[in-house]
Amino acid sequence: MNGSEPRVSWLLAVAAVLLLAATGCTSAGTDDRRGDAHSGLTSSPAAGPETPTESQTPQDPVLSPRPGEVIELDQHGPEYVFTKAGRYAVRLTPELEYEVDAPEMWEVYRGRYFSTSDFSGGTGVFSVAGPLTEAWLPAHPCRDRVLVPVGPTARDLADALAAQSVLDVTRPKAVSIAGGHGVYVEVRIPDRVNSAACQGGGVALFTWRRPPDWWELSAGNAVTYWILDVDGQRLVLAGFCETTCTDADLEVLTGMAESVTFTHHH
Repeated sequence: MNGSEPRVSWLLAVAAVLLLAATGCTSAGTDDRRGDAHSGLTSSPAAGPETPTESQTPQDPVLSPRPGEVIELDQHGPEYVFTKAGRYAVRLTPELEYEVDAPEMWEVYRGRYFSTSDFSGGTGVFSVAGPLTEAWLPAHPCRDRVLVPVGPTARDLADALAAQSVLDVTRPKAVSIAGGHGVYVEVRIPDRVNSAACQGGGVALFTWRRPPDWWELSAGNAVTYWILDVDGQRLVLAGFCETTCTDADLEVLTGMAESVTFTHHH
């Protein structure tokens, strides 16, 4: 992984849970902090994107689509690959795949999870989950992981997240991506939350599996969700930064989300 150990840890967590880990047990209200309904996570105006590494050479394969070509990522091949800027396809199920525009020299873990690398600059992780035929929230994100079912639509899941205690969630906003309609929300855990006080050592957001693999969030971090209904299926696009997203990071993650298209194979 060429020295990107924090990102390795994050990608391994994503592969198991499709998100982060750890936090605690206080309550926060719902607000709408986004100054721009189009952008993404709450940004930091100070620092710019990280500077790409120039002195190293990637040891993992580098994929390079030709103009107009879409490369389907191999989920059974190399653990990590790098992307030259271009169009890539990711298989979600045998019948469903999505395409996305990947930035220059991002890395992909197991053919599914995109992240910045030492060679790309910036910070961010992008992934797509679904279809989510069912979904559950914990009875309490910190104290009680008893499964509470939510309705079948994108709006049902977004509204349920926004109503949870502990989570600081922006007001759900309508979005249209890839021919589907849904909602955009940002979920944040306040810095004051202490994960050691929570059941399982973290703040649980939601799950779509039984037994549950909880999507979790660390104190001070935030994740952006584009929750969509596409051809009767609920799909979740997620963008995350290991540190506070810069405006440049937000632009890249939002651009990836808005470039997504879905294809059904029958």
